[in-house]
Amino acid sequence: MSWCVRMRPAVAWLALLGLLLVLVMGSGRASAASFVGTELSDLKPEQKVVVAQPQPVQLLFQFKTKGAPNLQATKQVKADVVSTVKASGLFSEISDEPTANGAVLSIVIDDVVAPGETTDAATKGAITGATLFIAGSTVREHYACSIDYMASPTAPKISRTAAHSIVFQIGLINSTPTDAVKVEGGLKGAVSVMVRQIVSNPLNALASDPGFAGSPAPASVATSAPEAPASAPSETTPEPAKPQAPQS
Repeated sequence: MSWCVRMRPAVAWLALLGLLLVLVMGSGRASAASFVGTELSDLKPEQKVVVAQPQPVQLLFQFKTKGAPNLQATKQVKADVVSTVKASGLFSEISDEPTANGAVLSIVIDDVVAPGETTDAATKGAITGATLFIAGSTVREHYACSIDYMASPTAPKISRTAAHSIVFQIGLINSTPTDAVKVEGGLKGAVSVMVRQIVSNPLNALASDPGFAGSPAPASVATSAPEAPASAPSETTPEPAKPQAPQS
């Protein structure tokens, strides 16, 4: 179960118990379900920001666990992140390398820890295992996403954040969480949905920021040609007075 590598040990162990439940009991009564929280949802078409002239961007992505870089999880989740950014239609091209315009989109997803969450997961998993999977267990994983964008090397950085969660249940006696939506595909399916929603929502909000298109180039100011210097007044030599004829 490769997706367990990105989870904290106690929660990963609970996920493995769910797999064991399915393998051992092999019954329709066996229960292992995955959900995503209702903090976020998929964007509706009318909610999506449309960019008139999409520009290329360099995408930087990192997955963290409790603030520490998680290289293996980054590799596993990156394809979903890239797919979500492409589906937004906000960029003409997405590259791992610097682009000609110097635009950079940085996305970080962190598997954060709520107070007492790890201990709670271990306790619930132990109870479920001790009761041969009769008693149900529900564990919630919390995630935080931060997105930073610079339209060019000289443009101001704009940022947006979002929070989401995954709920995992095992055992026969469980009640459906009221603040979560069931997803297909088990834990892997839940991770894909969570990533899509936790990236698409703040990215869409970021695109509505006036700074998303970058600072407009300063308008060129037309300069008029310098006026010709005023010509100096011409100096005329007065004609000598003609002698008057003697009066008779």
